[in-house]
Amino acid sequence: MIAAQYLATEPDARFADAAVPMSLLRERAHNLRWATLPPDVIALTAADPDFAVAAPIREAITDYVRGGVFSYGPPAGLPEFRQACARVLQRRKGWWSCEPSQIVAVDSAAAGMLHVARFALAPGDEAIVFDPVDFIFTSAVEAAGGVVRRLPLDPQTGRFSTEALAGLVTARTRLLCVCNPHNPTGRVFSAEELRALGDLAVAHDLWILNDEIWSDIVFAPTHFVSLPTLGDAIADRTITVHGLSKTFGLAGLRVGFIAAPSAEVARELLAASLASSTMTGVSTLSQVAATAAYSHCWDWADGFVAHLHRQRDHAVARLARIPGIEVRVPEGTYVLFPKVTARDPRTGAAMGSEALAAHLLERGRVAVVPGASRWFGPGAEGHLRLVFSTSRAILDEGLDRIAHALAS
Repeated sequence: MIAAQYLATEPDARFADAAVPMSLLRERAHNLRWATLPPDVIALTAADPDFAVAAPIREAITDYVRGGVFSYGPPAGLPEFRQACARVLQRRKGWWSCEPSQIVAVDSAAAGMLHVARFALAPGDEAIVFDPVDFIFTSAVEAAGGVVRRLPLDPQTGRFSTEALAGLVTARTRLLCVCNPHNPTGRVFSAEELRALGDLAVAHDLWILNDEIWSDIVFAPTHFVSLPTLGDAIADRTITVHGLSKTFGLAGLRVGFIAAPSAEVARELLAASLASSTMTGVSTLSQVAATAAYSHCWDWADGFVAHLHRQRDHAVARLARIPGIEVRVPEGTYVLFPKVTARDPRTGAAMGSEALAAHLLERGRVAVVPGASRWFGPGAEGHLRLVFSTSRAILDEGLDRIAHALAS
């Protein structure tokens, strides 16, 4: 959680306009971002910071490389990395206890989600997934042979119906998927909402895939609650996935971890990952970087969240002034998910999300992610997702272009 004093300070030079290494982003930032787009396009697309990572991370990588030895690491992860992960869960997420033996290193949170799905599901088993939500949940379930059952989130509030939730449970339900903070709406679920999810899992003997990759990026006064802290019965069913891409900008290093409720479950997850066979696994260099991030870079992360807080308030205020846009203030994440109503300038027909994103790219030279089913599920239609993990100058230019393109 961000330290309150940061909000009272002047903007941080580490996240100033001049701190964006644009030439490197144009070369290295793939996945719908700067390196994949024409040079005149502003990228407000994939959720990844536009800033260089903290100095201690770079120094740790450099020191390790100087040693010149790149041997295999332990399948479950380097001991120092697993210890750092356990400390983070206790000191920053409110867990009463967590042992390194409960931690399994994974090559990204997305991979961790796949391993959990493989652990929990047999072919034909069902998993409950939010709608809308990041497409990786659906991909993980289906890759494991499972069947997705969608729990609608109210488009105005981001809340779910407990009656609808209970109605999705069948004899084949084995897994409940939770994304908190929620991508793409920015909701941070309350303890009451999380308890409803956890109690249902306990009552029906379900595993919970609990994605908390965004949990460092929560804006005061909202308080983040980690699902396993809501009681032993819920904790015993919950497998939590974390990554370091959102908070520390390590997407390209592909490193994250799974926190299991016990060492025994961790061993089963390790078996599901195939890491012991060396068919998968996390680079030791990536774990060195992640250990440095968790051990020495929370000042950088808190400064980043303070910058994002200002960015969020600025972007919401600007979007709210654009005709045809309804925007909800996110409590967490650095994505906005406005509902956009626009008509095709040639035909007068209402534009869907895909057509609208294409229009913004063509006429505004700004790239956003459409609220299409392939990205977020059927409940995303009518929305666009845009990120604000960039500089104020780039954000303003992108918002200017959106306003101009919609006016046209």
